[in-house]
Amino acid sequence: MFRLLLLTGLAAAIGVVVMIPAPAAAVQPPPAPSKPDEDLVNKVRVAIRSGVKYLTGKQKAGGDWEGLVLNFLADMEGGATALVTLALLNCGEKPDDPVVAKALTYLRKLEPRKTYVVGLQNMVFAEAREPKDLVIIQRNADWLIDRAIGYGGGAGQLGGWSYPGNTVADNSNTQYALLGLYAAKQAGARIEDRHWKAIQEYYTRTQAKPTPTTGFWKYHNANYDNSASFTMSVAGVCGLVIAGMGLDQSGQQLDPATGVAANCGVYDENDAVARGMNWIGANFSFEQGKSIYYNVYGIERLGRLSGQRFIGKYDWYREGCTFLIADQDPQTGSFGVKHKGIDGAEVLSTAFALLFLSKGRTPVLVSKFAWGDFQDRGNGSFREVNATPAGAVNWNRKHNDARHLVTFASRELFKGVPLSWQVYDVRRQNIDTDEKILAEVGVLLQSPVLYLNGHGKLPFVGLPGEGLSTQEKILQKYVDEGGFILAEACCGDEEFTGSFRTLMKRIFPSNDLRRLPDTHAVWTAFYRDEGLAQFAGLEGLEKGCRTVVVFSPKPLAGYWEEDRFMPAPGKPAAKPGDPTYRGEMAYKLAGNVIAYATGLELPKPKLTTAKLVDPNAPERGVLRGHFAAAQLKVGGDAEPAPAAMRNLMAYLRDTYRLDVTLKKELLFPGDETLFKFKFMYLHGRKALNLDGNDVENLKSNLQTGGLLFADAGCNGFAAWQTFDASFRAMCKKLYPDSPLQVIPATDPLLSGKMNGGTALTTVRCRRERADGKGPEAEMRNYAPYLEGIKIDGRWVIVYSKYDVGCALEGHKASDCMGHDKESALRLAAAVALYSLKR
Repeated sequence: MFRLLLLTGLAAAIGVVVMIPAPAAAVQPPPAPSKPDEDLVNKVRVAIRSGVKYLTGKQKAGGDWEGLVLNFLADMEGGATALVTLALLNCGEKPDDPVVAKALTYLRKLEPRKTYVVGLQNMVFAEAREPKDLVIIQRNADWLIDRAIGYGGGAGQLGGWSYPGNTVADNSNTQYALLGLYAAKQAGARIEDRHWKAIQEYYTRTQAKPTPTTGFWKYHNANYDNSASFTMSVAGVCGLVIAGMGLDQSGQQLDPATGVAANCGVYDENDAVARGMNWIGANFSFEQGKSIYYNVYGIERLGRLSGQRFIGKYDWYREGCTFLIADQDPQTGSFGVKHKGIDGAEVLSTAFALLFLSKGRTPVLVSKFAWGDFQDRGNGSFREVNATPAGAVNWNRKHNDARHLVTFASRELFKGVPLSWQVYDVRRQNIDTDEKILAEVGVLLQSPVLYLNGHGKLPFVGLPGEGLSTQEKILQKYVDEGGFILAEACCGDEEFTGSFRTLMKRIFPSNDLRRLPDTHAVWTAFYRDEGLAQFAGLEGLEKGCRTVVVFSPKPLAGYWEEDRFMPAPGKPAAKPGDPTYRGEMAYKLAGNVIAYATGLELPKPKLTTAKLVDPNAPERGVLRGHFAAAQLKVGGDAEPAPAAMRNLMAYLRDTYRLDVTLKKELLFPGDETLFKFKFMYLHGRKALNLDGNDVENLKSNLQTGGLLFADAGCNGFAAWQTFDASFRAMCKKLYPDSPLQVIPATDPLLSGKMNGGTALTTVRCRRERADGKGPEAEMRNYAPYLEGIKIDGRWVIVYSKYDVGCALEGHKASDCMGHDKESALRLAAAVALYSLKR
């Protein structure tokens, strides 16, 4: 009989056992991995690639796309070219790509004449990020401000923008003027706060007068136009949000010495934005206005700027992708071929479609958790029940904190890779079963950090003795499956602090929130600055190998709300005593938390959904003869990596069509029933201390066909060294004449002979630094590194000194030397398949 022991380096460890009677003949190899149907993520990728190919193929010799869109952009020289170039840049084409470079050269020659073109021109140059274009960007911004109707450069009331010679504004020209101004602001142009305030006043003034059913904007603001416009209402909400983002001076009246805001949660645009979003949600449709594609791009902008995953009850990006992909010409890659009018202008429609697909799929780094009493009005609109008279909502007292954190992390931690944030609002959905919770957490896991803050009591936290609410279950499952929670008491609110601590005790009753020691990796994960010590008192909750929750009872979000505190290249660092010093340290602390939580690994593109295993699901079919797992437990610690084997078994089932048992048993190495199992797993974090019976029982299994797979778990560098040394000592006890040796790439275990021909040649892994004094800062691609002991021509022990078990659960940490989840699954599967084959 042949048995596999999978031992993962934890003193408190667990093993996996396979309850399969030994067949007389060798176990047949499983079929090669199946190819799942192309999912929506891949369809979007293909759609973008083919759309880019279509547009690049349509470029004219002069570097432009003018003259290809007849009748729709009359006297709009540069408009089509700017729109297409913007789309190509957002799809990942570089400024030095020949097609884009020629287009940029063409656009630089244009003088400002039309609002649409000037706005788009600024958006292009801001996206290209070429310093030489800043002069043009500032010129265009000044031109736009000067051309605002009735404004006189700031002397009068802003009346919006229109075509040259018009005295009545339209909200379409106004929208693109504002987009051009904000692009200029992002690029570094000087735009005074009074202009942003004038824009806020314009959109507030021109919104339909407040009634329970209004909240829209019209195309024209003149009395002769009384019809509500969906596209212009989208532009109106975006205008209010952008104008608020453009302000240098926040209205929160923050005390920089304490982080407490005197005006916390009060924003001039609160009521207008809420009414606008409700009207849009109640009237939502992709097929609105004179141009579907113009509308689609507006919806993307609204969803991205507001951070909302749902507009009304619509998952706007997922549904929009499905809508657009069905409308793409599979032969040419263009969009609009099925339509008439302006949507039949394929160059324009393709550019708008690509802007939606590419900008909307930006990976989500941080999701902000929405909570509080909520009223569903039943028509796609919603109302926060407990908003203050000034419109402040307790979960969202800071409108820009998550956005600024992601901007900062994108630039400083992830080397400028575009990242996004979103509001996660489960209240908009009907999630009433464990199956729906599991599916929803699979979506939420695309975001590695869940941010939860606010004022007051969390109303979804149950009372003692009550079962968990839906929101509590989602938070619990999110963390169990590898997610990370960053929480903060806004303005140091004590009621929120008490409620959050109660929440943690309810969903993780065996784990405690504790003060993080000054030796914790979160203090040095990216920045090493003595100024971070002023936030001592940070609390953390540990599960298994890592900290999974970080909570600050001290105010932080007030600093994150204002980008004046954000460290930036070329900006002098604040010094102790400076008014911005504590705020700068708050940003650096957030950077460290995000670096620790992600291990500096980028999140997956939006729409990526993790397929989770339901631990309570009934087993499929007859279990006799199924590959089963038992975790070996050593020492008195709590069960480590409890979901590791469940996830591995599900992977073997789904990828290799192997009959498996998802549920495991816990066994000590000396248990007399150990011989019944083929596959055992032990995940270790501390020094191994097996007694004579344990060693004898393990060796007996190994000598009669077993295989022991061991990995050192994540528990800090010192603990990793301790376990590694103790495991090697145990191997020497077991086989004093057969030392551990590196398993070569040509061995059947790695070469693909065990899994249908797929060789395991590369893994993502974080290893030791060159000086041997700690882990590397980032994961890298490496050849697999496994060691083993071979007896009578077969490996009886396989050992990875880099973590596998925590990775199988999806957990990441910057101080963990180990693999990412995909690599861990492939590595562990190779060992499991080797055990069956042999």
